Amino acid sequence: MIIRTPLPNALHAAARARAIAGVARRRSVLNHPAQEALTTVADLLDDVALAFETNLPPVLDGVVITNTIPFDASLLLSIAEDVIVQNGSTGLPDCLGRYVTSAVFGTLELPRLLHPVSAQLASQETRLRVALQQLHERHLTGAGERPEAAAVYLEAAFKLHLNWARLAAAVAVDNARPCNRPTVAQ
Repeated sequence: MIIRTPLPNALHAAARARAIAGVARRRSVLNHPAQEALTTVADLLDDVALAFETNLPPVLDGVVITNTIPFDASLLLSIAEDVIVQNGSTGLPDCLGRYVTSAVFGTLELPRLLHPVSAQLASQETRLRVALQQLHERHLTGAGERPEAAAVYLEAAFKLHLNWARLAAAVAVDNARPCNRPTVAQ
């Protein structure tokens, strides 16, 4: 007989969802311009955590499947990301669902390369990517074991994502300048 209980990776994902909800709540208390959106995201993430904690892992031919996400959690994460996209002033990355689901899948992707033409912007991109990579490798892999540390590390990652979004906007403007576009031979 197989005893089905929530798996450690699901509980880790629930802890990350609760940590991100805490980050959103702390921001919303500070008279944040996106206070309502932050509260909505926090409530959605609480429900995501509950889904991870209460849904039992599926069993296929007697094998417990460990790398699945409950449908409810997936749907709620998608809604939370939509709220963030519609309210960019939350300061949360629109990829925050990956920070939750990475506990299940064991991977966390970096943002897509910006390909800046400017050497100065390329240097900034490299510094941000390295900082984000180091944060992911050193801290987020074990952050679910210590909930108070998870919030600190997630907040740092979200600040890096905010800087990345600002850099992406600057790169888009710089790369669109006529002097930075390739010439077309006739």
